[in-house]
Amino acid sequence: MAGKTIIHGGGQIDGYAQTNSIEAVLASLAAGERQIELDCVKLADGFALAHDEAEQRFYGVENKFASITRDEFQRLRVFEKFNPVTFDMVERLLKILPDTKIIIDAKFPDFQFPGFLQFLTNSHASLLDRLYYQVYRREWVDLCRPFGIRKVVIALWKHYDSDPYSDAAYDFARYATSTLDPLGISVRWKIPGKQTENLHRAGMTRLANLADIYFHGQDISLCREKELLDTGINFFSSYSLGSLPDGFDAGSYKKKHADLMHLSDLCAACHYLEFGIREGRAF
Repeated sequence: MAGKTIIHGGGQIDGYAQTNSIEAVLASLAAGERQIELDCVKLADGFALAHDEAEQRFYGVENKFASITRDEFQRLRVFEKFNPVTFDMVERLLKILPDTKIIIDAKFPDFQFPGFLQFLTNSHASLLDRLYYQVYRREWVDLCRPFGIRKVVIALWKHYDSDPYSDAAYDFARYATSTLDPLGISVRWKIPGKQTENLHRAGMTRLANLADIYFHGQDISLCREKELLDTGINFFSSYSLGSLPDGFDAGSYKKKHADLMHLSDLCAACHYLEFGIREGRAF
């Protein structure tokens, strides 16, 4: 039943999420995950794999990334304990684990995206066509062409949050899938300001006909929507969800935990994957 997972920000390590750290990535890989998303920011003299707008909160520095050099950045530590992932490390990982997919989320303005691709061309040419790039609108799709980029994740949450199942969102996703090779389409669990019941189910179904759907977020309530999809339950999560263990029975799991009795069997199974394992719940 369990689908695929894109591990957000390198994964979770020691209770910290989205650290984009070596330690988190290695923990995710050790857990068997093979689809790792990393954030990318613009530095004074290049680019780095780091969470955006987190200079003070994550790294304890006052300067903005745009004024920090690559050498300075690599001396920083996330929460004073974790090491930033480097592009050199990504190159080595993809050689050692060829089945691994690295997804890049560019945390900089559109006009700097060509510069990032040029940076990869100049400094990490082997990565250019090994990475998957999150694209948010047509302009990003068109920017990929001159560099021969085809591998992408189609992200609807940034520009189509008001209704990711709208005709406009679908037209963009259809354009991207017809032009590029998508790993999937990422959609946020909830539409801001709307109840889950207001989702356009037909819109979700037609998106699923274009590519795998990855649900982005930590809210379990939309798991019932999986019944509309034939692609499995695919998560975009900060931690590894894994697969259901042999012998798991949703009915028994709910009976053991009264707070879960209101869930459907499908939601109960998803609850176990997302929360139950970490909480040590028996099934």
